[in-house]
Parts: sequence; structure tokens; C-alpha cells
Amino acid sequence: MTTTSGRTKQRIWIIVIVAALAVTGWYAFRLKGRATSQTADNSTTQTAIARQGNLTLSATGSGTLIAQTDASFGFETSGQVTQVNVKVGDQVEAGEVLAQLDDTLAQMEYAEAQQALQELRSPASIAVVQQEIATAKDAKVAARDWLVYLFSAEVIDAEDNLNAAKERLAEAQANAKANPSDATAAEVKKQEKSVDYLNDKLSQAWTYYEDYYLPETFTQYEQQGRNRVVKTETDPLTGKEIPVIRGASTADTAKARNDYAQAIETIKDGELYLEALDTGTIPEGATGEKLNTLYQAQQAVKDAQSAINKTKLIAPISGIVTSFGVNVGEQASTSSTITISQLDQPYMVDAYLDQADWDATKIGNKVNVIFELISEQTFPGTITTVYPELVASGNSSLVHIVVQLDRSLSQNLPVGTGATVSVVGGEAKDVVLVPVEAIHKTKGEYAVTVIQNGDQVERSVEIGIQDDTYVEIKSGLDAGETVVTE
Repeated sequence: MTTTSGRTKQRIWIIVIVAALAVTGWYAFRLKGRATSQTADNSTTQTAIARQGNLTLSATGSGTLIAQTDASFGFETSGQVTQVNVKVGDQVEAGEVLAQLDDTLAQMEYAEAQQALQELRSPASIAVVQQEIATAKDAKVAARDWLVYLFSAEVIDAEDNLNAAKERLAEAQANAKANPSDATAAEVKKQEKSVDYLNDKLSQAWTYYEDYYLPETFTQYEQQGRNRVVKTETDPLTGKEIPVIRGASTADTAKARNDYAQAIETIKDGELYLEALDTGTIPEGATGEKLNTLYQAQQAVKDAQSAINKTKLIAPISGIVTSFGVNVGEQASTSSTITISQLDQPYMVDAYLDQADWDATKIGNKVNVIFELISEQTFPGTITTVYPELVASGNSSLVHIVVQLDRSLSQNLPVGTGATVSVVGGEAKDVVLVPVEAIHKTKGEYAVTVIQNGDQVERSVEIGIQDDTYVEIKSGLDAGETVVTE
């Protein structure tokens, strides 16, 4: 017989056992379900976590250290080398004489040219010119006096004044052209008025000449008995008797004017020549036999000096001698080549990259350089030159660039040192990154598929730079979110 207390205990144990079995079954069911879901996810959907990071696009190529500037040059003439002042590796300065050819003949020709020029400047030569000027001044006075007799003082004075005014006008016009301003333009107008006024004065002088001076001075007379009377002749047009007036003939007039002009020119040329001897400078536009002789003498000295200079091998730039094939006693020619390189730091690197990296090779892009001789260090640089044409190399085409290092190295390197260059085509720091497989296009926009509360949700995103592995997400996705990558 079972008591009430015993039945109660039994009932409690049954409930406990059933509950335990239920809990155990539910837990097993959950474990089984969870395992099934995870297996399904792993077998059908690939995912990745959007992460925060940096992304750098780069293109790698090879290059060599080059000089900032190279100058290859040689002698400007041929001859025997008599002196060599430098060797490969020496630092030289621009203008420094590196080597010398035999200049014996050139020095002799220079001395002769100098002597000829000095003779023109000698006191005796100058005295001859001064005497010519004095003689020309006397001839000018005599020629002018003769012109005054032939045409009257009024006409000759008016001609001289007008010629002087025309010279002043020409000078004013030249000055106005070279220095345009209100003041120079006003001076031109002033001189133009002066020329017009003196033209009128000359016309008046010729009227006086025709009406008064010519008949008073050149009327011919003849002796009739004891009387001296005006000689007359019949006018072929009117048949009347008119006085015989014979002014200067055309030949006399031409000679008088030529003598006067020649005297003026001789004085002018002589004075310019003496000034040129004194200053060493021939005025621009000056003419005359003596000035031409002086010019030729000066040019002969310059040519002789140039010939001497050509026997010297002179450095055109400062730098280090990197090749020098000139030796004492050898016969050198214009084909003899010497090279000076400017190896000033920061260095420059001549580099080549694959044509596929063209977009990354822009002037101003940053570059990282590793030299073979100090491979444990990386040096930043900047692209300064991108050549517009590709360079053929075997079966490939390469982009040719020049890189300027941003800072100096702690040691000097020889030209030609090999280097690896990595061009930074783009850089994004502390941005959201996802694998490239997570990006797809829909309706013309970029999108990703996000796992959200167990569901796959498509979301539009804005992307930035990308490489072969990752894409920068500018907006639409946060770091830590899960995206589908299949």
C-alpha cells in the first residue's frame, strides 16, 4: 500500500525526469539547428568583414642614379695637347681651364693684331687725323663762302637752318618711337613746326635771290667807249631787249655744293674717328673709311683672342669630371669629348615602368626609391618629368620618368647606381575597406550585399581608389559590417 506522501514524492520525480528530458531534447534540437545553419552558410555564402585601414596604389619599376646636369664637350680647334690640369673624379668650377693646346701661332697672330690697333691709336696717327680735320674746316669755310656768293647768304643760311631742323626732327621721331609718351610726341610736333617754318623761310630767301640778288650780282656789263653799260640780249619769246644775267652754271653749283658737303663729312668722320679711338667704341651707324679701318683692326684683335681661347679646354659648368680622354703630347681635335656631371644632392633618378602604369606616372606624384648600394633604406621623391613617348624595350613598351629625391642622402653615390622606384599613384588613409569581390554594379551604381539580422540586404555605396585586392568605401558602409563576397 502506497501512502499519500509516497505518491507525492513519486509524482515529483516523474515531473523532474520529464522536464529534464524536455530540456535535453530542446537543447539537442537547438544544437542541431545551429550546426545545420552554419554549415549552410559556409557552403553557400562567402562573407568578409569591412575593416578600417590604409590603401596605397603603387607602380614599381627600375632606374639608375643620374647627374643633375651633364655637359659633354671638347676643344673648339685641333692641335697638340701641351697641358692637362685635371683628371677623372676632380671637382671643377665653371670657367676653369682643364687642358691647353699649343697656342704659339695664335699668340703671334694676336700680338700682330694688337700692334696694328695700337698704331692707329699712336700720337702720330692721331695727329694726321687732326690735321685732316683742320684742313676740312678751312675747306668748309671756303666752300660755304663760295656758295654764299653764288646763292646769297640768305639762301645758304636758310638751307643750313632747315637741314639742322630736319636732323632734330629725325632725332625726336626716333626718341618718340623708342620711348612713346606725351612728352616725346609733343617734341615731335614742335620740331615739325620748326621744319615747316624754316621751309617757308627758305622759300622767301629764294624769292629774294631771284628778285634782287641774282640781278644785282650776276648782271653782265660791257664797255662802250668810256662807259660801262649793261649787256643786253633779245628775249626769244618777247623779242624785247633784256639784260644778260648769268648765274652759276649747273657744273659750278654741283661742285660748290659737293665741296661744302664733303668738307662737312670729313670733319664729322674725323671727329667720330678720334672719339672712337679714345673710347674704343664705334658709334652705331657711323660710316667712313677711317672708322671702317678701325673696325677691322678691332675685329682682328677679337678674332685673334678667340683663336687663343679655342686652344683652351674650359669647363662650361661646375661639377665632377666623369670622363676625360685628353693626354699631354697627343693630337686633340674637336671630336675629343669630355664630360662634367653635376652630382649635387638631392639626387635624380632616371626610371622606367611598364606602360600599364601610365596613369600612375603623373608629374608631382610621390615616389619611394631604394638604391641597390643602400637597400636597407627608402628615400621619398617626386616625379619631375614624364616623357610623352613610350620607350621600346624588347617586346615591351615602357614609360620613361625622372624622379627628384625630396632630401639628401647621408652618403654620396656614383652615377649609374641601380634603384627600385615605387610610384604612389593614389593613397587613402584610415578608410573603410572591403575586398573587390564584394563590389558589384546595379542600376548604374556601385553596391554591396550586407548581412543584416541574418538576411542579405543590398546597399548602394560610394567607392574611392582600389587595387587588385581591396576597394575604398567612401560612404554607405561602416567598418565591422559583414558583406557578401561571392
